[in-house]
Amino acid sequence: MRLDSIIENADIVTMDPSYPRATRMGVWKGRIVGLDDDLDGLSATETVDLSGRCVIPGLIDGHTHNGITGLRMQSLDITGCATPDQALDRIRAASKEKPKGEWLEVVGYDQRVFGRDITAAELDAAVGDRKVWMRHISSHSSVVSTAVLRDGFNERLSLGDVLDDAEDDAWDDEFPPDGLLVEDNQRLVQGQRMPYSQREIETALVAAGQRCLSEGITMCIDAGIGANLASLGAAELAAYQALRERGELPQRMQVMAGFDAIHPLSTAVEDGYADGLDLGMRTGFGDDWLSLGAMKLWLDGGMMVRSAAVTEPYAGTTNTGMLLMDEESVTQIVMQAQRAGWQLALHAIGDHAIDVALDAFEYAQQDSQGVDTRHRIEHAGMIRPDQIARFGALGMTIGTQPCFLWYSGDDFAQLVGSERVDWLYRGRSLIDAGVRLVGSTDRPLPGDPLRGIQVMVDRRTPTGVVVGSDEGVTVDEALAAFTINAAWAAGREHDLGSLSAGKAADFVVLDASPYAVEPAQIGEIAVERTYIDGLLRFEK
Repeated sequence: MRLDSIIENADIVTMDPSYPRATRMGVWKGRIVGLDDDLDGLSATETVDLSGRCVIPGLIDGHTHNGITGLRMQSLDITGCATPDQALDRIRAASKEKPKGEWLEVVGYDQRVFGRDITAAELDAAVGDRKVWMRHISSHSSVVSTAVLRDGFNERLSLGDVLDDAEDDAWDDEFPPDGLLVEDNQRLVQGQRMPYSQREIETALVAAGQRCLSEGITMCIDAGIGANLASLGAAELAAYQALRERGELPQRMQVMAGFDAIHPLSTAVEDGYADGLDLGMRTGFGDDWLSLGAMKLWLDGGMMVRSAAVTEPYAGTTNTGMLLMDEESVTQIVMQAQRAGWQLALHAIGDHAIDVALDAFEYAQQDSQGVDTRHRIEHAGMIRPDQIARFGALGMTIGTQPCFLWYSGDDFAQLVGSERVDWLYRGRSLIDAGVRLVGSTDRPLPGDPLRGIQVMVDRRTPTGVVVGSDEGVTVDEALAAFTINAAWAAGREHDLGSLSAGKAADFVVLDASPYAVEPAQIGEIAVERTYIDGLLRFEK
């Protein structure tokens, strides 16, 4: 038997507890055929000598928004601007280069850098009557120009919802004069800009996917297409499918269906559910490169804009954030979706929203009839001590984003108070309680898996602030979050997430081992090569 390739002279981290380390790996027809002694007497068309470099399983980003990421890669980026004037100068210059009437989309906005928000009036002064959509790095708020506000209100885009959800008392009968839109208020601008064409979406998905390959990511879980602010429009799944058919998907993808895409179906009473996607599609539909994952619900907002639902007010305020759905509705949806065969993924950042999610899942478990549902809570940003045991008892999976600590950790104590800061984005206590952590970036937010692994271990921000020192985990546990745990959450542990015979040959070559460097250096490790199905997909 002649193999396609043999990887040799390597430090192979398999993530298979029965055989954790190897130096040789054989690949044939996209599959791993064996390790070390299994390869004795076998030859290969290609032998790759890695000179002792580290090999890890392909990284799986368990919660992304690839379409939005790709579009933002084509937008004006004001990251690095130190003052509002610098940002506005960059916006003004970009506007001069655009044809009249064309939108200007801006990313990289973070009011914390400036000490205040940029206003609609300032955008107007820079661009005149042009429509400007400037998105916060968290995706939970935006600042827009007056032209956007004016047309949004004239077209009556979800006006009632916008006003009901508004946090800013400065809104008048016309529109919010400062141009700040929070959470679902952003539908006012999204409704004008969308839909994006299938061609635009395909281009964005490829751009985002190529960046993922450069970070060692061989599979992503896109957390909510077809609905909510995470959506790019009705053509999003069609774009994914077209790329799959042409062999142009950069890596494997699983997509969550946003709850907004779910609608009433004509089902029989005995089926036990009445809502879903057309044709009865549900979790598991697809193939090994593109499949349908969980149904996604958003229960609250985001921490940095104080819209995540918390039980006690944010520090120095009376604000407890916002629940986007009431508990009864959440429980009903979870029950129906579970009966229809869906995995559920509930976005819940604040501890109040987490209570709602846990209550719904606890109730649904009584109706699960032993089915392996693999339900998830996305983010679980602030977990009270009394909630930890509930997570474990329910066997919950959490889609965690450790890089949130990296770029927002310096502000968390001021945001929630010193007594609650150690509750944020927990690690150690959850693993000890039996909770499965799935690592992710929530791109387009900043960060990558290797940086995420670093932060899971040392809990340290770039300035040296440690958030929740008792919550650090081992390198092995952090790497598991981005490999075998993420594969399990996607129902793919049988062929992804570890390097062992019979599994897909998805692996990454690093210039250093995360086990050999100081934790603070893990995020600096370079990805040299990324392989999917044994084929080289990225090389530095």
